[in-house]
Amino acid sequence: MLERFQSARILSATEAKENTVARLPQDKDRIERATREAQSIIAIEREAREAKTARLREQRLSSEAPASAGATAAKRKPGARKATHKTPDAR
Repeated sequence: MLERFQSARILSATEAKENTVARLPQDKDRIERATREAQSIIAIEREAREAKTARLREQRLSSEAPASAGATAAKRKPGARKATHKTPDAR
């Protein structure tokens, strides 16, 4: 049982050392620069995705508009069904 608590102390001690290393000015600048670059890449990808979505939506709406006008006249009555031929000795 004592071993379990000692490993936790060792782990917390190493985490404290890692945090002090990350706080160095050069590391902080590097992390901030990497964060800015990542955010700009994410923004560019988001804009491209939104543009593609808008383009595909316009394409879908433009293809549905003429098709829906002709499809309403060609629709069958809701109660009408296609006749099926049933045989008595179905296997």
